[in-house]
Amino acid sequence: MNKEDIRHIANIAQIDFSDEELEKFAPNFDEIIELVNKIKEVDTEGVEEVFQVNGTENNIREDKTGESLSQEEALENAATKNTVILN
Repeated sequence: MNKEDIRHIANIAQIDFSDEELEKFAPNFDEIIELVNKIKEVDTEGVEEVFQVNGTENNIREDKTGESLSQEEALENAATKNTVILN
């Protein structure tokens, strides 16, 4: 893969590479593409699809309503405070 292709992919991923970083990264990127292509070759016929592999289940707590912070409290430690008034 050429450097312009890598720069294009990095741009899509919103990653900025200097020319020096791109030079160092290019060989690694080729290795990653090779690995992905090897994985594509694996025969998965008859293998059950899984979402996750470690047996973890969702432990989601029930939503409970309670007191909310005021706008002033919520913005207390904010670097900037832009107040928006909703009607």
